[in-house]
Amino acid sequence: MSVQHEEWEQRFVVPETMRMGLAQLQEASLEVAAQMRVANSQRGSEIARVKPQMHFGSPKLSARRNASLLTLARAASPSPRMDARVDTDPAYGGTGMAAIETTAQFLEWYSQVEGRLAAEQDAESHAFASHMRRRLDECARMEATLGSVEAALDTLHMDFGRVGERTGGVRTSCGVLQTRQGRLEQMAGQINERLDVYGSLGPITQLFNAPGDSVCTDPEFLPSLERAERALEFIEAHADARDSELYAMRFAQCRSRALTLIKMHAQREFRRLGAQTNANTASAEHVRVRAAATRLRLLLEALQQRGTDIHTNAPQVLADVEASYFQMRRVWLHAHVPRALQSIEHEHTDRAAVLRDWCAFVMGVCADEGRLYAEFFGTSTGTGLKAHEDAVMKVFYELARPRIIREAQVDVLAALSLTLLAYQRPQGDEPGESDESSELDAFYAVVGAVLEDAQQRLAFRAQAFVRGEVGGYRMSADDAAAAVQWIRSLDQGDQGDPVDHWEYPPVQRLRWLVTHISGCVDTEVQRGLTDEALAACKQSIATHGARTVRDCMRGDSDAEQLAHLFVTCTITAADQAAEPDQTSLSDYN
Repeated sequence: MSVQHEEWEQRFVVPETMRMGLAQLQEASLEVAAQMRVANSQRGSEIARVKPQMHFGSPKLSARRNASLLTLARAASPSPRMDARVDTDPAYGGTGMAAIETTAQFLEWYSQVEGRLAAEQDAESHAFASHMRRRLDECARMEATLGSVEAALDTLHMDFGRVGERTGGVRTSCGVLQTRQGRLEQMAGQINERLDVYGSLGPITQLFNAPGDSVCTDPEFLPSLERAERALEFIEAHADARDSELYAMRFAQCRSRALTLIKMHAQREFRRLGAQTNANTASAEHVRVRAAATRLRLLLEALQQRGTDIHTNAPQVLADVEASYFQMRRVWLHAHVPRALQSIEHEHTDRAAVLRDWCAFVMGVCADEGRLYAEFFGTSTGTGLKAHEDAVMKVFYELARPRIIREAQVDVLAALSLTLLAYQRPQGDEPGESDESSELDAFYAVVGAVLEDAQQRLAFRAQAFVRGEVGGYRMSADDAAAAVQWIRSLDQGDQGDPVDHWEYPPVQRLRWLVTHISGCVDTEVQRGLTDEALAACKQSIATHGARTVRDCMRGDSDAEQLAHLFVTCTITAADQAAEPDQTSLSDYN
């Protein structure tokens, strides 16, 4: 090493003028080395172990190192030579070398300093590069992992497609199998239905032929009847089957037997209800019958559903049941209705009030009978019900009509007619329009007949009244004196005399008659009766009244004039009395 330095010094002699600058540069380097030592103690020992890999003057020196070297050269200034301990003390960045005396020593020292500076400056770059290389390795591993995942997904997608294709095939196969299964189940159901048809004959026959009176109350009775009818329909639809005629005959016998059992059970129940009807009140009887309707409702509904089949005995069975029901009701009503009507008659003295309560009573009876019939048979429009209510109303008619025919008083007949008009069928309500009106058809018919009798009797008695009381009136002496006094007061104009209120008796009777028949008879009949009574009244005034007044005033010079005034005023009063709106309700005595 020393030989090389000596050769270097011989070849490159350092002028004396440069030695002072080199010494200053060395001192500045020592200061930089001390600062670098402090920094290295904080960053670690990694940089201190970095070996210089490039020598001074190498073309690979970076611009940063050249700039550092230039800074060191510029910072050098003349100063005394540093102590030898600076080169040996590590605190000052020393290398353990002796003091730099030659250029070779300086270059060697500078190469070491430059290596440490380069290591310090490139440490961060190398650390970042190392970090990036690790991240690059990680990215490469992640890319490889993503590739494997993508390959796995592609494999899954292909497998999913194959599974989907196979699932579609399985679904198609299942659909075909379900279709076949449905056909097989349908065939099995048809086979079971045919087998049930033939297999149900024994249990049905055994049930319908069971002894006792409680066969119809068995829960299986009506379902067995329906099975027998379905079996009969099936056999008739497959008449070409083996033994179809034999089975059809047996099932028809079962159906007829069931309908007969229903009839026998209903008749037995009706006989039981009619056994003690006379001892029951109307309300108690109604409760008993409704309770029986609850027990028989289902059986009678089943019978009514088959009542229109003319190929069976159902219509005749239904007619027999209805006849038994109406017989049971007639037994009670024929005893109850006359008794109730007589009781009502004893409660009143007014004949119009009696007729009013009779009408209300029989109207309620007809409505109750319609509702009871509907409780049993589900409808209130049966033809048998109309005949049954006619029988009830016949009792009312037989009691009411004789009393009307025997009645001779016009006012009573008018009151009876008004009462019957109140119970006449409402306007616009046609027979059979609704169930409620159908219940009262018999009532309205009988009330109409009784009303017709009452109006005819009223018209007849009114005509007799006109002939006897109006046309056949003969003035008494008292009436004649009152008439003369009244006509004289009119002639004298004395309005305060009480005789101003006197009225010719036929006019009074005309007013009374018109008042009572108003609204009780037909309009044309009422107009005819009024005209007849008015004509008879005028005839009585013109003939008998005027003559009587003239005879009473015989000898007076104004007798003829007063008689004429009497006729004029009385006829005017008669015309007023013939108008219903002008009449009063004063009673005629």
